Amino acid sequence: MRWNLGKRIIALAAICFMSMPIHSLANSDELIPMGQSIGVQLKLERVTFVHDVLIEDEIWFKSGDQVLKVGNETVETTKDWKKISSKINTNEVKVSFNRANKQHLITVSKHQLSELLPFMRDHTEGIGTLTYVDPNTSEYGALGHQIVDQQIEKIPPFLGGSIFLSEIASIHKSVPGRPGYKIAKQISIRENAGIVNANTVYGIFGNLLDKNLQNGQAIPTLHVNEIKEGKAEILTTLNGKKVETYVIEIINVEDTTFQFHITDERLIKKTGGILQGMSGSPIIQNNKFAGAITHMVVDNPTKGAAITIREMIKKHP
Repeated sequence: MRWNLGKRIIALAAICFMSMPIHSLANSDELIPMGQSIGVQLKLERVTFVHDVLIEDEIWFKSGDQVLKVGNETVETTKDWKKISSKINTNEVKVSFNRANKQHLITVSKHQLSELLPFMRDHTEGIGTLTYVDPNTSEYGALGHQIVDQQIEKIPPFLGGSIFLSEIASIHKSVPGRPGYKIAKQISIRENAGIVNANTVYGIFGNLLDKNLQNGQAIPTLHVNEIKEGKAEILTTLNGKKVETYVIEIINVEDTTFQFHITDERLIKKTGGILQGMSGSPIIQNNKFAGAITHMVVDNPTKGAAITIREMIKKHP
């Protein structure tokens, strides 16, 4: 997103993230606005190093390297790595991996195999906010922007994923120059609420499995020319699983995005403004669906940016 205010902005999904065919919702006239906090877990395409690790002089595993095999055995999960490592009966073994789309080999000792495990993972996860559900198809959208894995610093190739309803245990408030964030309880073991089919520039999309989440009231979606400067509300979760409404002021509307200012003193007192993890929170204006929060201004966390709902549901990569 380009924003001409001369401020630093930050995407708000708190992420530490096979595409399948999906149906366009670009013509959906009514959607159910959500606001629930969700955990997101994506299974990485391969076991991936998330830190640089020195093996010996000038020989490294680099962050982003994808493991292929240990010896002659294929590695698909970190459990595979651990299991294979326990069976190695030689002093050293060759590890094959991909780096920048080229295959490489590094020889490591049996002892190093177990020491390397903490520096790799087979999934990426984080928290965000569920934006909408289509009452006709049970498809959902969330986050409003693409997941970029912060440790490997790229869009993670993945084989599938899940979303989980999460409970917010506490928050760290935002202050100018330092974004705050939500802290959720035990995201990864919650009951699966939906599957992730796509990770696009407009958010994550998939099919909802928890039918209880489809009981809300669908409301009309606004075209960009119907979104006006002035009062609106956001739906988000800041305590437990309770979705609450807070007042904002839309201050500028562009072709596919708009900017807003938090005016609700309750929200400002509790959070300092916008938090990481609020990405995807739906924005409602005059009982119609306007868009979803995507970014905040780092130097002024009461100001943020949103994508229009009609742009989000295009699902263009």
